[in-house]
Amino acid sequence: MIDQNLCNYSFGDSPEMEYETTQLRFMKTHFLFLLTLLCPLAIKAQANNVMAEIEDAFEEYQSAFKKTQQGIYYIDQAFEQSNISNIQFEASNAESEISSARTKAGYAEDEADDAESEASSIDCDDVEDFAEDAEDYFYEAKRALSNAESELSSASYEEDPDYLADYLNNAKSYANDALSKLNEAVDELNAAVKSLQNCAGGSIESAGSSISCDAFQDFIIDKGYRKGSVGSYTLDSDWLTEVTAYDYEYKIYVVAKIKVKKTYSSRSYIFCDIPSNKWSNFKNGGYGERETYGERFHDNIMEYVCNCE
Repeated sequence: MIDQNLCNYSFGDSPEMEYETTQLRFMKTHFLFLLTLLCPLAIKAQANNVMAEIEDAFEEYQSAFKKTQQGIYYIDQAFEQSNISNIQFEASNAESEISSARTKAGYAEDEADDAESEASSIDCDDVEDFAEDAEDYFYEAKRALSNAESELSSASYEEDPDYLADYLNNAKSYANDALSKLNEAVDELNAAVKSLQNCAGGSIESAGSSISCDAFQDFIIDKGYRKGSVGSYTLDSDWLTEVTAYDYEYKIYVVAKIKVKKTYSSRSYIFCDIPSNKWSNFKNGGYGERETYGERFHDNIMEYVCNCE
C-alpha cells in the first residue's frame, strides 16, 4: 500500500472538523424554481432561448461534477491497493471518468457561450457578463481535468510506487480544483438566471417570498438533494443543533435548527441563495475564518435568511 499525503446567541467551543465527502445526484429536469413557482409570468421567446442554453449548461455541469467525483473515488481506491497492477487498474478507471468529465465540462463551456450570445442579441448585458464568467470557469475546470487526466495516464503505466503516489496526488488535486471551478460556474449561471428575469421584464424576489417558510422548506427538502450536514455533536454549539445544505436548480439552501431559548426544543429556519464558497467556509473553516461553527454561521449564512412568511 502507498501513502497519500494529502441572532444574539452565545457560541459553543471549537468542534472537531468533519470530513466532507461531496456527493452529486442528478436533479429532476424541470424548469428552474424561480420560473415555475415564483415567477409564473411567461417571458419572451428570445429570453426563453437564453434560458434553454443556461439549462443545457447546467445539465452538462451535473454530468461533469458527478464523473469528477467518481474519478476521485477511483483515485482513493488506488491508494488502498497493495500491489502495483491493482493501483494501475484503479488509476485507469479514474482516467476514464476524468476524461468523460473533461468532455462534459467542455460541453458546458459551449452552452454558456451560446447563452452569452443569445443574451447579447436581446441586450441583456448583465446576463451576458454572467454567462461569460460561467464560460470562463467551465474552461478552467476543463483545463484542470485535462491536467488530472494526464497525471492519471502516467500513473496507469508507472511501476515505481513513489512516482505513482505523486501522479495520483497531483491528479486528485487537479480534480478537486475542477470541482471548485465547476461550482463557481454554477454560481454565475444562477446570477444569470436572476438577471434574465429582470431583463425580460419579470420581477425577482428572494426565494420563498410568496409562500410560507414552512412550505418552502418542505419543498426544498423534498425536491433538492442533500449536499451536506453538520450535526449537533460536531457543531458543539449553545444555539445551533443541526445545519443542512440542499442543492436545488443552481442554488444552495440551508436549513438550520436553532434552539428555542429556555426550552429543550429547536425551530427550523431556511436560508436562501447561499454562495457555494460561503457554505464551504461555514462547514470547513480555514484561513481567515473564525473558530467556532456558531461564529462561522453568522459570518457566512445568517444574512441569507429567506424572505418568506
